[in-house]
Amino acid sequence: MPRSLALLALAVCMAGCGRAGDRDDARAVTERFLTALDRGDGTTACAQLSPDTRAALVDEEGKPCREAVGSLGLQASAVARLQLYVTNAKADLANGDSAFLSQGAQGWRLSAVGCRPARGKPADAPYECALEA
Repeated sequence: MPRSLALLALAVCMAGCGRAGDRDDARAVTERFLTALDRGDGTTACAQLSPDTRAALVDEEGKPCREAVGSLGLQASAVARLQLYVTNAKADLANGDSAFLSQGAQGWRLSAVGCRPARGKPADAPYECALEA
């Protein structure tokens, strides 16, 4: 039994670490999104969002993603930490925001941006996001 627990712990640690290429790709998507926002390049910023996240933005704002994405009020910031969990990732930014990513058919894409810890129990509402799918 102790050997099984050790192997399980090793598997969990390895899943949390992720592959270097995935980590680099997820970081690049986050940085590309924030840089595009800072430059007013809505087309490039929207290309970094997952299809569901783009659809949510268009639905909420009632205009094309490339026009609506600038209204989120997000500011460019460096990625301070990136955590990778197999096909999901969380990027913590230097300004205190977080972004969440998922890996799909198009590669890594942002599924939630402008996220900050919510008040209350973490299990009830761990983050409030400016945009999420």
